[in-house]
Amino acid sequence: MKKNILTAVLCIFAFGFGLGINNFAFSDINSAKIACVDVNKLVLASKTIKSAEATREKDTSEMLKWYDKASEEIQKQDTKEKRQALVKKYETQLTQKKKNIKQAYVDVLNRADKQIQEAISKKAHELGYSLVFRGDALLVGGDDITSQILPLVK
Repeated sequence: MKKNILTAVLCIFAFGFGLGINNFAFSDINSAKIACVDVNKLVLASKTIKSAEATREKDTSEMLKWYDKASEEIQKQDTKEKRQALVKKYETQLTQKKKNIKQAYVDVLNRADKQIQEAISKKAHELGYSLVFRGDALLVGGDDITSQILPLVK
């Protein structure tokens, strides 16, 4: 009998505790201030990303000129062995050039991404927002703060 009463009391306590936590969680969500940001607009406005694109195009153009010169030099070789040796040499150099261009571009994109995230976070905290979503991830609600972040994007 005492065991049944103790079990009933524990069940009631557990139910009450769970209900209380649930109410607390819902009340916290209702007080959250939500914003959204058009990240694509921020990326397009980023001078860092524009500069990275220009550098990548320049580097790629230079690599293509180098490739044409290497091809001409390979064609000038009088023996098959010499041509194969040069092909191997230039393939290694080409692979390294591609890798360097890609890595430099990725490094700049990562820096730009970090700058954009920091700008969003800083402005959201200044404006008192507790949640910030990408504009394309939020269907309804939230204040669009993209225009307030644009001046902070480098």
